[in-house]
Amino acid sequence: MWGLVGSAVAEALNLYGMMRPTTESGHRWQWPWRDPQDRPIVLFAVLLRMVAGTGLAAAAGAGGLATTAFASFTFGVAAPLVIAKMFDQFRVADRPADPSGDGPNGSHDDAA
Repeated sequence: MWGLVGSAVAEALNLYGMMRPTTESGHRWQWPWRDPQDRPIVLFAVLLRMVAGTGLAAAAGAGGLATTAFASFTFGVAAPLVIAKMFDQFRVADRPADPSGDGPNGSHDDAA
């Protein structure tokens, strides 16, 4: 339970950081998604990180590594932060938009 609380605290701080007012938003608070269609994926990512934090704390507790409530809480806080830093290392390369699906000579490239 303390692992879930810890990962919820980490996610709340993360969301707070993404919701801060900026000059782009006219100094208004706004949700971390630009389009309402992005909301489910953002919330799903938050849920996944909370589950990961809870799972890590549970594994640490079962393995005898986290013997106190504070240790479980710490594992819960640390897991989402470590996962977020890991995913920050991955960059998706922008590919040119090709809405027709055609190759450069007008034919489909099904071999790729």
